[in-house]
Amino acid sequence: HASLGNVLVDVTVELARKEVTLGEARRLDKGHVIAFDKLAGEAFGILVNQRPFAEGEVVVVTDQMAVRITRLIDRNFEVSP
Repeated sequence: HASLGNVLVDVTVELARKEVTLGEARRLDKGHVIAFDKLAGEAFGILVNQRPFAEGEVVVVTDQMAVRITRLIDRNFEVSP
């Protein structure tokens, strides 16, 4: 649909998730490290409007961090009227 080409969508890059207790979250401070189960170099999720869209990897392009899509999950989005 050409008419949808300028519709804004929210793109989220999800590196990892972790549940912590409220007490643990309240104790977090500058310099604390949160360990995740994900391995370094492992693909991470790319969401479009909070829906899985692709997997990707972090790359550097002219001194800026960027995302390279490595696998598309679903490109068939339903648009609500």
